[in-house]
Amino acid sequence: MNDFSTEEEQIAALKKWWKDNGNSLLIGIGVALAIVFGWKAYQSSVVQNQTLASQMYNQLITAATQMSLDEAEEAQTVSYLASDLKNKYSDSEYAIYAAMFIAKESVESNDLEKAKDELNWILANTDDSRIKHITNGRLARILSAEGQHDEALAILNTDDSDFNASYLEIKGDIKQRTGDKAAAIEAYKSAFELVKGSPQAQPLLAVKLSNLGINPETL
Repeated sequence: MNDFSTEEEQIAALKKWWKDNGNSLLIGIGVALAIVFGWKAYQSSVVQNQTLASQMYNQLITAATQMSLDEAEEAQTVSYLASDLKNKYSDSEYAIYAAMFIAKESVESNDLEKAKDELNWILANTDDSRIKHITNGRLARILSAEGQHDEALAILNTDDSDFNASYLEIKGDIKQRTGDKAAAIEAYKSAFELVKGSPQAQPLLAVKLSNLGINPETL
């Protein structure tokens, strides 16, 4: 048997239900539509920002490799573009690359404090483990150049096999700078063992070992 015996009763029940629930239903539909269109607008904004950030990064690369600019002009242009890119699109991966450019330019102009600030900013704003490892290596070199050798060595620890050799080489550089020849040799030898199968990675390490009286061909 039907819940409602007549068509009139069904219509009356529907009207009552709509009166009791219609507003909340409309609100729910409105919220759902707002979420859908809001998400689409957000995605469109993200894509647009990524595109603009990419274009600005390409301008940065062009400026950094533009042979028609003299050194001062190049440094000024690269610095401006990198800073502008980092400030406008701080949530993009291009901001990370821009910070790397700024750090590089800062080292070349001997502004090590600014270089450290940029590298630390990168560490705080990326989850990419490879970028973190590269950044830690550069930061360690700066700290060591400032005489903070223990602090530099403390950040050269990794369980990523792709970076073991480069970290060992940096440790060797630091140990050599501090006059610990034996430790430098040990670090260089360990690094060399790891890159034996990669001829392109051997030459500089081979030179460093040779300068310390070690024949790389015997390793």
